Amino acid sequence: MKLPKVRELGEAIRSLLSRPFTNGYPFVKLTPPDGFRGKPEYYQDDCVGCLACYEVCPARAISYEDNKEAKERTLTHRADLCIFCQQCEKACITEKGIKLTKAFELATYERKNDLSRSKKELVLCENCGEIVGCLDHLKFLAKKVGPLLYTNPTLLLARHDELNLLEKARGQASPHPRAGHLKILCPNCRREMIVKEQW
Repeated sequence: MKLPKVRELGEAIRSLLSRPFTNGYPFVKLTPPDGFRGKPEYYQDDCVGCLACYEVCPARAISYEDNKEAKERTLTHRADLCIFCQQCEKACITEKGIKLTKAFELATYERKNDLSRSKKELVLCENCGEIVGCLDHLKFLAKKVGPLLYTNPTLLLARHDELNLLEKARGQASPHPRAGHLKILCPNCRREMIVKEQW
């Protein structure tokens, strides 16, 4: 029979006589370190509704719903499905729309009710009524591309709307044959309009 090593006996005696090596949680509040990946949270003012976070979420914890009648897009993050991988934060085009917080105490009886939401105004095609995108997304892109926005009438109109340069009567019918260029159109309708102009 082998006797235990003297060093191991000494460590066992020291651990019996010393205080436990713990941080006192949950009786003492724990402050997570920098870089801790906690629950993601939407920031309404910085989110543009571009769906980049939805596209990269591996756990499908992010979903969206478009309501054409109310002209509103709702992005929803479900904490019960989230794996806190930080892909949504890294993919965010504004880098501030969705961020991981330091919240980690998420225990609840109904985790399905633990939702983070962002609501954005939708822009619809003036010709067919299909969704073009979120207004904040178009405004963000217009600022991002700078002078190049003059090559895209939809971005140009979104930027002019933000600067209050558009007249109220913009949506009314115009007798001018190229008035369709001054409408917010989806890519299909704009392509169709340009092809018809060529003939």
